[in-house]
Amino acid sequence: MTNKIEMAAESDNQAIQAAREQINQLDQGIVDLLKQRFQTSALIGQIKGKTHLQVLDSDREKRVLDQVAQLESDPGTRKYLQKIFQEILKNSRDYQHELMQNEETK
Repeated sequence: MTNKIEMAAESDNQAIQAAREQINQLDQGIVDLLKQRFQTSALIGQIKGKTHLQVLDSDREKRVLDQVAQLESDPGTRKYLQKIFQEILKNSRDYQHELMQNEETK
C-alpha cells in the first residue's frame, strides 16, 4: 500500500513540476510582451508630452478593459484578466509620468 501511495505522490510531484515549467515559459512570454507594451507606452508618452496631452485617457482605458472582457469568453477568469489589465494600465500611466518628469529635468 505504501508503495502505491509513494508512487502516486511522486507522479503528482512530477505533474506539478511539469506544470510549473510550463508556467515559467508562459511567464517569459508575458514579460517579453509587457516589455514591448511599455516601449510602446513610452512612445505614446513622448507624443503626449510634446502635444501637452494628459497621460490619463479614461475613454481609452475603458475601451481596453471592454476589449479584454470581449476577448475572454470565460466569465470565471474575465474579471481577473480585467484586474490584471487595470494594473497594467496604471503602471503604464506611472511609467509615462516618470518619463515625462525625467524629460523635464533634462
